Amino acid sequence: MTTRKSIREQYLKFLDREPELDDLDFYCTEIENNRIHLDDLISILKNSDECIALLKNEIGKKNSEISTYNDIRINGKTISSGYRDSEKRYDEIFKFCKKFNRPISVLDLGAAEGYFTFRLSEDFSGVFIAVESNPQRKLLELCEKNNSKNILLLDKQMNLKHLKNLKEVQHFDIILALNVIHHFDEPFQDVLETLVSMSSFCFMEHPNVLENDSTKNYHRLQSETLHLEKFKPQLLNKTQSGLGNSINKKLDRTLWLLENTQPKTIDRGWRGTSKYDEQFGPDSDIKIKSNFDEISVDYGLRDEKRNWIPGIDLRTFLENNGVYPTNHEILKLIDDMVLDNAQDLGPHNLILNGSCLFPIDQNDKLDDVNTKEKLKDFLNKSGLL
Repeated sequence: MTTRKSIREQYLKFLDREPELDDLDFYCTEIENNRIHLDDLISILKNSDECIALLKNEIGKKNSEISTYNDIRINGKTISSGYRDSEKRYDEIFKFCKKFNRPISVLDLGAAEGYFTFRLSEDFSGVFIAVESNPQRKLLELCEKNNSKNILLLDKQMNLKHLKNLKEVQHFDIILALNVIHHFDEPFQDVLETLVSMSSFCFMEHPNVLENDSTKNYHRLQSETLHLEKFKPQLLNKTQSGLGNSINKKLDRTLWLLENTQPKTIDRGWRGTSKYDEQFGPDSDIKIKSNFDEISVDYGLRDEKRNWIPGIDLRTFLENNGVYPTNHEILKLIDDMVLDNAQDLGPHNLILNGSCLFPIDQNDKLDDVNTKEKLKDFLNKSGLL
């Protein structure tokens, strides 16, 4: 590497700009005549007022970006912008969701400020579940301000085990995995496979392999390349990362649409119980049949088919630290439930959609928890509520 190229690299690294020609000539002469070494130049640049000012500015930006990753949306209006291009990405999601001629269920993993959850809840019927554990995003506060009755919020830091538990008891039409997989400590590919397996379609965005240490787990991006080929991947668009220094901010992140081409199943009654195939043998899981016009469940244990009810069961909601609707609102939804010959009001048999609780499988068996008061008592004693 030439002396001039080395000097230029240090200017770009520490001052984020090209060196002035006079400075380039000066330091090149100094280094070649052994009056200073390259390490001396690095020290000069790092301790310069210009570099210190840049570092302060970057720290300020990073702190502000914590609370403004995506656009802030309240009551159908965008009131402030984040550093990612939210609208361009949402346009692709919106175009796809218009294919559905029925209510949809969406899980927004790592929802940040909830922009995509709120937009989808405004534009489509269904149930929209946000997962976000960072209190600096203030997503619970934003949910309360929007007062949407078709939104659920799980305050949960998910790991791969949590995702696998969720997959065994739930299914979603769509999962939004927008720049979230790289936050997992487990292998990226395992996380992706699990997310696709619990959905019919998955929107996936992942950091550019060239991103720097402003991106979590950036050192794994090159060695853990995601393999998308078996998910019938469709490239939708590319938007700039908006994160880190001026070079890193301009790196493109690619938005993909992935499809689950494998059978879609519910594998157990609720977390902690045995899987259906362990209890009753092969082919005893609940099969989900889904297209853009309808979605239904086919029980492997008995001759019963019914329409799928969008939402998640109350037990799963509470076990995953569901915070919206609040506990107070959950108790009111229990009081407001319409019951007809209720026989088993265990929380795994109650589908929560935000505004209502729907009892399911009431003809299957008789259970001790068969009244609203017994349900509330069970939730209290089990620590779920």
